Amino acid sequence: MKKILLLVLCTLVLIGNSYSKIISIENINLEVPESHISIKYTNEEVENLYQEFTDTAKITTYLVGPKKYVDLEKAILDGDDIMNNPYAKLIMKKMEKKNFKDEVQAAKWIMSEIKKIMKKEKIDFISYVITSDQNLITTLSDDDFSEILEELNRMNQSELNEQTKEIRKMITSLSGNNKSIPINDSMTINLSKFKISKNKSNQLFLKAAGNFIYIMGPMSLDIDLNLFLTEYNDKAVMLVSACYVNCSKFNNKFNKMRKNSFNSISINTSNNINKSDSNLNIVEQIKELDELYKSGALTKEEFEKAKKKILN
Repeated sequence: MKKILLLVLCTLVLIGNSYSKIISIENINLEVPESHISIKYTNEEVENLYQEFTDTAKITTYLVGPKKYVDLEKAILDGDDIMNNPYAKLIMKKMEKKNFKDEVQAAKWIMSEIKKIMKKEKIDFISYVITSDQNLITTLSDDDFSEILEELNRMNQSELNEQTKEIRKMITSLSGNNKSIPINDSMTINLSKFKISKNKSNQLFLKAAGNFIYIMGPMSLDIDLNLFLTEYNDKAVMLVSACYVNCSKFNNKFNKMRKNSFNSISINTSNNINKSDSNLNIVEQIKELDELYKSGALTKEEFEKAKKKILN
């Protein structure tokens, strides 16, 4: 039973939800709740996890989240006994009074208790900021990836929309439902959003959302995910956020967090963008602003001001 608790306790994120401060990571500004802090991973196991995807770039990973969660994960990485955590002690004390008939029943009870604690404490999400010291093409040094990126960079928005559909079909081809990405026997990603587009600087970005299902023996974790991948100051950067409970407004929170993250990128006025491409880009920008306004990430005043800036 102790092992079951160890597997899931790391999902505890116990904080409030008010947005009130900016955390800056490598000049990227993230709007987060007051209780959030950030740390840079120095653990070799974490560093090597993403470093395996590139031969030429240096990858750096940061954790952003509620202080209680960040402190817990840091303690685990430092080798501390997780069972010294007060929430672990509380759950174990309750377990001593239970008489479970099997491990499956115990696992379901543990998950239920953890969710109760998270809901009571107004859980929030956690985020990972993964940065490279090189651009996307250099970071993804594989020839196939490089060719795909170069091709996408040459496309206008209409062509990107069609290519996005083809790429989504390709990555979900094993399931055949245009939604599920089976990673292995215990892990699956179900996409709800998958979009490849260009920002106002005519720079590629990928925005995706969905849920990650992870089966751990008798337990199943269903985690809501948001992902944003782009380049910032000619360096690849990826923002990934995960939510475990109370996730009805998670997409809005993610959009609000990243809303001003890359606002220092200047607008591209290069002559190599033709008029039709420019018009398509304007329409796409206004559509995206409208989505943010409807989701609550932008106020009406912010929406009108941003739209006026695009049209001018």
